[in-house]
Amino acid sequence: MKDRILSVLTRLFGYRFDGTLKLANIAEGTHVDSVTKLADAAITTRYLLVKEGTDVDHIATCGADECPVGVCEDEPSAAEMPVNVALFGCAQRTRKMVASEEISSMALVYTAADGKVQDEPAVAGTYYRVGRALTAASTDGDEIEVDPYPPLAFEVS
Repeated sequence: MKDRILSVLTRLFGYRFDGTLKLANIAEGTHVDSVTKLADAAITTRYLLVKEGTDVDHIATCGADECPVGVCEDEPSAAEMPVNVALFGCAQRTRKMVASEEISSMALVYTAADGKVQDEPAVAGTYYRVGRALTAASTDGDEIEVDPYPPLAFEVS
């Protein structure tokens, strides 16, 4: 039976199969939904917004005026620990994020200090819209579910 299968495969693909398994990494260099990065420092809260860190392989928590690359889904206890970063722009699922204040469900959310999100900012500056809240937050530190958007700069004057 094995010889017959190998014979059929040889005719179909024009390659002589010897029965050994051969694999190829044809998807190398692509990611689905998230990437692994190294932390620049300890991060004590999950679901904070992160930006590129000291280099392309590292991340750091994002400030209100900095463009995030995604959401850190881990809590690295020290620098150089690997973390999962859920990317914006290729989201195939909702994201958990940490609120910096009370946020209504269905409100647009923007970057805030310390990697958190806020509803529409009132203080002058540059912020990045990162999604729409699907659940509400009642106070600073609450985790909310967000439909993520690719970061878009937003000026408040």
